[in-house]
Amino acid sequence: MRTTTLLILFSALLFGAAEHAAAKDWYVSAQRGKGKSGTKEKPAKDLGNLLAKLEPGDTVHIAEGVYLGRGENGSDEITIPVSLIGGYSDDFSSRDPWGAHRTVFSGDNLSKNYTPNPALFMDLMKYGDANHPILVDGIIFDAAGRNRYKGGADGPRLEVLPMANPKTGENPSPSLGTVVIRVSKSEKFDQGPRWKVTVQNCIVMNSTTTQGCLSVSGYKDSEITIRNNLIINNSGMALFAGSKFTGEGPPKFLIENNTVLFTWRHTINNRTGASFACDKYIDATLKNNVFAVADRYGINNDSGTKLLLLGNNITGNLTSDYLEGSTYIGWADVEDEADLLHEDSEGNVSEPIQVPVSKEWATNFASRVVVEREQLEADVKVKGTPANDLRRILGLPVDGGEIKGPDSPVFVHAMSVDDACAAGAQQYGGRGCQKP
Repeated sequence: MRTTTLLILFSALLFGAAEHAAAKDWYVSAQRGKGKSGTKEKPAKDLGNLLAKLEPGDTVHIAEGVYLGRGENGSDEITIPVSLIGGYSDDFSSRDPWGAHRTVFSGDNLSKNYTPNPALFMDLMKYGDANHPILVDGIIFDAAGRNRYKGGADGPRLEVLPMANPKTGENPSPSLGTVVIRVSKSEKFDQGPRWKVTVQNCIVMNSTTTQGCLSVSGYKDSEITIRNNLIINNSGMALFAGSKFTGEGPPKFLIENNTVLFTWRHTINNRTGASFACDKYIDATLKNNVFAVADRYGINNDSGTKLLLLGNNITGNLTSDYLEGSTYIGWADVEDEADLLHEDSEGNVSEPIQVPVSKEWATNFASRVVVEREQLEADVKVKGTPANDLRRILGLPVDGGEIKGPDSPVFVHAMSVDDACAAGAQQYGGRGCQKP
């Protein structure tokens, strides 16, 4: 009996070692990729070209360049746990994700293979095999190439249009999120180790979604870390922390050192236009983040979960800094008035920041706010109005004069990758993200 037991244990160890050894490193290069060898010497041309070959636990290293997806479909759907690491030089000898070696996931709205699905959709809701950590690190997700704009494919990217135009071949703008990760039970009958999910050093920009632009949903006792990301110029809910589990042991989120800027209201739905939103059944710590300039809320906690807030800067939000249930709470009062705030919350501030974006983008953004919210403000003389606060954030003059905007309306007008990287390169008062 003892011999049989030892043999079983030995076999299990061998199987586990073999399974671990089977995890593979793959390489992708937009410049010199060809075929599906996926080696450092012979990389593939796009992550989408390798999806059918990936196994659980694999890691994909992605060099600098712009990636449009398999057949330029603009979306990578992955149903197994893997790691994706971008920001490499073309020879994979160094990394600089927001500098010299940017890995940009984009798309082509006019592609015949276009899909409106998220740019990265890691959907493990039906996965039941061996558990492995999930990592997304150092990738810039720029939705501008996938959006449909009023000016057409060659016109100015000032106003995103949601619907397709069959006459011109333009597809609808994607609205289902940009980076979406969701997990369910771990291995058979939920007997496996708890999920570990990390999203770090990424930029999510120019999305027009009705849901979370960066959305991660965990399961029982999942450990989810979202750190040092920039989420800028999107509509919907910029950062969403979700749960696919409602019992004891909710997923645990550590959300730290992220910068979320310029989140537009997508529709009249009050849940849109928020820097952060969440499901009820989570355990979340928000630490050292900057949530600024949202059309609705800095934090939308209408789900009614208890949040631990440590050292965050919430500023420049147009409806309310914090929403709890149906109660609007100013940031100066949040530690006194919020019933669901964890009692250890402290160090949170509302301090002005100045974001280094191009004057053209800033002027367009400020002009649409003046038109939409402050129609009578052309002759404003008093400093300190909401519009002048916005001008300070954008680095525009605060003389109260009228801001000349574009001839057409603007809605999530495209921001350049250069502007985004500049906005995220440095922390604001020691908070938020910085260049990795």
